[in-house]
Amino acid sequence: MKFCVQSSEIVFHDFFKIERGRVVWEQFDGTMGEEQTRYVIRRGDSVGIIPVCEKEDKIVLIKQFRYPAAGKGFDGYLWEIPAGMVDKNEDPAQTARRELFEEIGIEIKDVSPLISFFLSPGALDERFHLFCAHIPDCVQVGLIGGNKDEKENLMIGLFEKGELLDMIKKNEIVDGKTIASLLFYFSEYL
Repeated sequence: MKFCVQSSEIVFHDFFKIERGRVVWEQFDGTMGEEQTRYVIRRGDSVGIIPVCEKEDKIVLIKQFRYPAAGKGFDGYLWEIPAGMVDKNEDPAQTARRELFEEIGIEIKDVSPLISFFLSPGALDERFHLFCAHIPDCVQVGLIGGNKDEKENLMIGLFEKGELLDMIKKNEIVDGKTIASLLFYFSEYL
């Protein structure tokens, strides 16, 4: 399948970029379609980590305020897996280790890659890399975490598999990357 970008320009540049492009792409009958205008939010790649506390047999989640989720029946405080953006010239595994330390205060040597996927390819170029981190003992995990330089203020919680599945069913976990990540992990590894 082919596509051709006829033109593109950045129409917004701040925390992320918005690009407007004029694009044509091959149709499933083999012909080229008509030129279309499409927009993409250029955000870069991100990682998420499922921190598994082996001794406690629990998974660590963080709760934080998300302005876009405030309203629509939600207060904006969401339970999520630890996650963050991949810095320029940083390997996703490095990002996963860095985010674990920044968000829950755990330094870990090894993280295991699980799966990568696009979060919302109708609008975002962001590819999400999911990792698992096995933490021998979560006694040192505190109740509050986050990177103070980024003004993060995160609540930290430890949950059993059954609790997490109930939270998803009851719309207590509504973050898409967290739901997809947990369900994938449970289906493949538990």
